[in-house]
Amino acid sequence: MTEINGLRLAYRGVVTGLAGGYVWAATAMLGVLLAGGDPLAPLRMFGGEGREGLLAGIGVLQVGSAGIGMTFAYFFGRYFTVRGTLALAAPCFAGLAWLLLLRFGLDPGATQTQLALATATLLYGVVLGAGLPLRTELVRYAPPGSPAT
Repeated sequence: MTEINGLRLAYRGVVTGLAGGYVWAATAMLGVLLAGGDPLAPLRMFGGEGREGLLAGIGVLQVGSAGIGMTFAYFFGRYFTVRGTLALAAPCFAGLAWLLLLRFGLDPGATQTQLALATATLLYGVVLGAGLPLRTELVRYAPPGSPAT
């Protein structure tokens, strides 16, 4: 009987999601800067104005990106056995998470800003798909008599 090492998978999801979150922040800030806007606007979008809002935005980004990474890894990524399907599914999952944020009240602002944030979300998904382990890397052998998960 085999099973998936779920704690290792969840940990890798958190770490990869957090790394992807930093890629998202850097890409969004650069994209907004190139569009002629305030480069800190993507972080303030999550936390509000002022110094405290900027710090809150960074915290929300870290917790959110790690949570999205762990959710994708633990509930979806554990079933992928081919890197190509994981690399395609992760940006789709990141896009879905972004669309849910937009649906429930997040206002990114101008069209150029939206394009920069959508590109950042796509790159977040690419990092997530590239960094997560495949099912074959997580399967371990269970002792005889133990149930498989």
